[in-house]
Amino acid sequence: MSEAVETIHMAADEETIRIRIPMKLKKRAGRKEIVLPKVVTGKVPAQEALVRAVARGFHWQSLLESGEVKSIGALATRFHVDHSYVVRTLRLASLAPDIVEAIVRGEEPDGLTTRRLMKPWPARWDEQAIALSGA
Repeated sequence: MSEAVETIHMAADEETIRIRIPMKLKKRAGRKEIVLPKVVTGKVPAQEALVRAVARGFHWQSLLESGEVKSIGALATRFHVDHSYVVRTLRLASLAPDIVEAIVRGEEPDGLTTRRLMKPWPARWDEQAIALSGA
């Protein structure tokens, strides 16, 4: 989402008051949501499900790297989830840093969902943005 300087415009005549608030429609979790610019709200809301999924991927990766959990199977058992779900979630720890930052800031590509993130995408960071922007 661009951060162009957008302002609220107010106009009035004898019978009408018009207030123009710039906003964008963004597809999130299968529905359209009104997103007001930072100038109006002070922040852009992040999709909690995306942020949680990425955080879970990084957390699980750190558990494996530290040796606290010995294998993917042990992770699945510990968190009562399917082995394939653990594998898909761990892949999120290899997302390009700029994509992770965009997700945390709420500036992910329109239509990007956890379902889309769990599907295959390129390992190369420079190819990920292209693949995921077409969500």
